Amino acid sequence: MPTDVLPRFDSMLPPPLRDALAGLERRQALRAPTGLRFAFADQLAALNGAAWDEVTRSRGLMLSRRYLEALESARTPNVEHRYALGFDGTRPVLAMAMQILDVGIDRLRPASKHVIEGLDTDALEQSVRQRVLVCGNLLSAGLDGVAFAAGLDEDLAWRAVGEVLYRVRRAEKLNGHTNLVVVKDLSTSQRNESRTLEGLAYRPMEGGATMVLSLEPEWTKHDDYLASMLSKYRSAVKRKVYAPITDAGCRVVRLTPDEVQRHAERLQSLHLAVQDNANVRPVTVSSEYWPAMAKLEDACVFNAVMRGEEVLGFLLVQLDGDEAHAAQIGFDREAAKELPLYLRLLHTTVEVGLARKCRRVVLGRTALEPKARMGAKPVDTFMWVRHRVPVVNALTRGLVDLVRHQPAPDIDPFKRADSSPA
Repeated sequence: MPTDVLPRFDSMLPPPLRDALAGLERRQALRAPTGLRFAFADQLAALNGAAWDEVTRSRGLMLSRRYLEALESARTPNVEHRYALGFDGTRPVLAMAMQILDVGIDRLRPASKHVIEGLDTDALEQSVRQRVLVCGNLLSAGLDGVAFAAGLDEDLAWRAVGEVLYRVRRAEKLNGHTNLVVVKDLSTSQRNESRTLEGLAYRPMEGGATMVLSLEPEWTKHDDYLASMLSKYRSAVKRKVYAPITDAGCRVVRLTPDEVQRHAERLQSLHLAVQDNANVRPVTVSSEYWPAMAKLEDACVFNAVMRGEEVLGFLLVQLDGDEAHAAQIGFDREAAKELPLYLRLLHTTVEVGLARKCRRVVLGRTALEPKARMGAKPVDTFMWVRHRVPVVNALTRGLVDLVRHQPAPDIDPFKRADSSPA
């Protein structure tokens, strides 16, 4: 009998075993090398700049060489950078920006709160210290770690992401185990497009809602935005946010790069005052970060509340395509007991977004209620997570169900066609 008509061995198996064998074959095929060629580097300048630009050109600020090189120069203390380019023959088809995060208990709470008399905190620190490989940028929101060339097969693209992360993780064994691999922050559609990672033992995890304000085309200035609100919300902004700042003799200004350089230590102390109040602070930038970002004048705007020559608070707004992102903030916590520094700074993001004709303002994951009162709506985000230890990785599927995020309140401050007159 010709061999091409011989029955396959698996066809003689019972259906459960046949399905299991087919699943194994699919996983083996999925985990095979993609056949793409890769170049890796610890500095972006070591890679082919033209190839990087070709793949990332449509991805905006966060994957641009000028931003990533500025971020490198800022020397974030517990973050190392890694990069990769993927090629199909000689054609660049994949660009990845990754970070390795060295995190311990000092990142989970302020150091002053975990020093307990009689406890060997050094030993505890070493026992819980973790190295995490992140595809993306821990200082931004969105899927800022990967770009694909147009026309690249979706399944191949995400298999290549998995292959790059595997290779980087293996190379990092020289520096100690990289225990956790994370791909952040994906939208619902991006999560569905990247389902290939699930076959590579990644598990989906909710990243929490990011509050996003859509800017209407007819709004050209902040007054237009306020005029679109119901009277009680509009009045609250004017009376409780803007008036107290003005009445206190403060002014809101945009800092020049020279002013950012001059005030860098003050900005750092204000930022740390906010961070030290957080339960989890995985990344703390250095004072060099602020001048590095300020050099990107067309894309990074530093708004500050000033009282005389003193900076009471600031917000870095980053412009990425048609979006304005409220990035990092800092303010004087004592002054904030009397003045609405946080809310006034948030509104500068709307001002910048309207001035630059943006389509959306991304306000972040914290303080959901005041952002909802500004008109922002929650947009769900997701992560793919994989642990190097198979048993722990298997448990991740169950652990993700234990993660609960605070729901955003359902508030609509805007006038609608059926609303009563304001």
